[in-house]
Amino acid sequence: MKKKGQGIVDRLAFYRQDLGALAAAARLRGLIPRRGVDFSSNDYLGLAQSARLRAAVAGALERGVPVGAAGSRLLRGETEDQAAFEAAAAGFFGAEATLGFGGGYVANFAVITTLPQRGDLLLMDALSHASTHEGARAGRAQVATFRHGDAGHAEDVITTWRRGGGTGAVWIAVESLYSMDGDRAPLDDLMGLADAHGFLMVDEAHATGVFGPGAGAWRITWRGATMS
Repeated sequence: MKKKGQGIVDRLAFYRQDLGALAAAARLRGLIPRRGVDFSSNDYLGLAQSARLRAAVAGALERGVPVGAAGSRLLRGETEDQAAFEAAAAGFFGAEATLGFGGGYVANFAVITTLPQRGDLLLMDALSHASTHEGARAGRAQVATFRHGDAGHAEDVITTWRRGGGTGAVWIAVESLYSMDGDRAPLDDLMGLADAHGFLMVDEAHATGVFGPGAGAWRITWRGATMS
């Protein structure tokens, strides 16, 4: 904006100062080429460099699978490969059906902004992933958190909400395995709360392929087995 007798206001001044402060504290990070052994990503199983997956992708392109979505599946239609992938995933996870997304962040955001309704309570573990918090901010349900891994506190929050007039469903959102701390959610106790009040949403991003037969910590719990 230009004011009379003044020059143009630098609208980026705040960001320059913020970046400058980070640089002065030796905390400013930049992009560098990949090198060394990967111990800092979510590619626990090394699938990003899998020769088998690379061959599968090349084969799909040769068969004519589109490179891009070209629009939503609802409007553009789906491919046989998409349907086959979701059917295979349902068998792997022991689920009635699955729905594929381009990534876990988008999946969490989509589910949380779609399923919980006005009048419901979205109850999140305090250390839930950023995608869960972003979905909560954009969603329609009332939002609350409970202390990390504390099913008793989750129950207290639900009780307080019910006493305050809450009548909708409670959607409990947790991760079965938390990547930052390496601990697990008390799924057995949370399942009891969900049976009494609504639904349990379990993010298996860090457990799939790592626990049990590969299908994650949730499937082990669901079968009634003890997680080791």
